[in-house]
Amino acid sequence: MLVLPHAWRCCNPEPEAIEMRFYIAAYRNAFRRSHTLSGKQLATFLLYSVVVFALLMGLYLLAWQVVIYTPVINYLTAPGVMQFSVYAIHFFQLIVLVPVAIHLLKMVVAYLCRK
Repeated sequence: MLVLPHAWRCCNPEPEAIEMRFYIAAYRNAFRRSHTLSGKQLATFLLYSVVVFALLMGLYLLAWQVVIYTPVINYLTAPGVMQFSVYAIHFFQLIVLVPVAIHLLKMVVAYLCRK
C-alpha cells in the first residue's frame, strides 16, 4: 500500500477520484448548452470514454458468464444471443460516444463563432 505524506493527502484527494469526477461532470455538462471543453479536455474525455466502454463490455461478458452456468442457457438460441449482443454493443457505443460527439460539436461551434 502506498503511503502518501499527510500534507499531500490534505490538499489533494485521491487522483483517481478526481479523474472520475471530471468524467462524470463532463458527461453531464455535454447536455448543458453553456459548457464547452478545450481540446486537451476533450481528448482526456475521449480516452476516459474508451475506458468506460471497455468496462461496460467487461461487465457484459461477465453477465454472459453468469448466464452460461444457469438453466436459462437451455432456452436461448444462437441467433437470439447474436442479435442481443449486437444491440447491447450498439447501446454501449451510444451511451459513451454521444456525449463525445456533442462536446466536439460544441467545441467546433465555439471555435467558429470566435472568428
